[in-house]
Amino acid sequence: GIAIIMVVMHHLFIPYTSTRSFHPGQIDSGGPFALFINNAQLGVKIFFVLSGFVLYLPYCTGRRTVASRADILGFYAHRAWRLLPLYYIVVLVTMSLHAANPVGSHAWYLEFAALLSTLFTFSAHGFLPPSNVVLWSVSVEIWFSALFPFFVLAVRRWPIAGVVIATTAACLVFSYIGKQIPIERVGQFAPFTSGLFATCKEFLFGMLVCHCYVAGLGDPALRARHACLLWPGFAFMLVAFYLIWRGAFFASAINYRALLFTVGFSMFLLGVISGASPMRWLLQTWPLQVVGCMCYSIYAWHGIMMNEMVPPETSLLADTMRLLLPYLAVTFALCALSYRYIEFGRERNSKPSFLIPERSDA
Repeated sequence: GIAIIMVVMHHLFIPYTSTRSFHPGQIDSGGPFALFINNAQLGVKIFFVLSGFVLYLPYCTGRRTVASRADILGFYAHRAWRLLPLYYIVVLVTMSLHAANPVGSHAWYLEFAALLSTLFTFSAHGFLPPSNVVLWSVSVEIWFSALFPFFVLAVRRWPIAGVVIATTAACLVFSYIGKQIPIERVGQFAPFTSGLFATCKEFLFGMLVCHCYVAGLGDPALRARHACLLWPGFAFMLVAFYLIWRGAFFASAINYRALLFTVGFSMFLLGVISGASPMRWLLQTWPLQVVGCMCYSIYAWHGIMMNEMVPPETSLLADTMRLLLPYLAVTFALCALSYRYIEFGRERNSKPSFLIPERSDA
């Protein structure tokens, strides 16, 4: 829930706070609000860590296995049914009603094909689809899902910490190489700096958190030690934000600050799910959890809705504030329908999807 709020706020206010803002001077670029907005896209890293955790949990607990080809094909079918219907509906709506290029033009066909195939995240110039830029991370999620069974097999054969370290090292190497490849009008080779080659480590950190969490389920002492990681992890995330604000060394070579944030969030996540705390009680509030449940629909729809209702090129800060409540209300209503009837359309009872308890007959 917090992660999707961060991402939506980032896209709403980044036109006023970034170094290449559409409307410079309307928000103090050196202030704490601008610092938060400029780096609230770190919420995507939270999504990736949580995805790794959620995907690995049934395999870590033994409820599912990858012992046969049928197991792997079953995972692919289940994952495709979870991700692709909403993704393709958003793509069709985007390219029919919100296309950045004239419908039927050569550029339109190229973008449409790239979106349908999800291969655009391996393209230097198409990494951020101009008609709906937020879909880049959905494509990364889809491609990690394709690799996930092989990572499960890897952690069965080797210690999970070693797999995480090796994957992190490989991702940092790809990120470094990507930053050395200049791309005209883009800057860097985004598939290596922001795509699957750079983000696999976040999913693996989620798998590591899952492994530690499951290990602590039957060991109260270990679970108590895990719970102690909550506040150090939170401190790591704050330090990462501070280093980003200060523009610390090695910024152009290795994005170690984002890695520090990922490590901090992983510690925080393990801590908050391992023991009772005020932070855990806050995160268990019903509105925040429902927003979190709906995060895929919110993420998939909010970008094109924003460009229609609060276009960043022409809206001033006063316009954004005036349209904020209508935008949030309409977007939330659309996403609630999308969540209920696209993501979970097979479910006849909607109450569990919205975390509404069933009325007892007793």
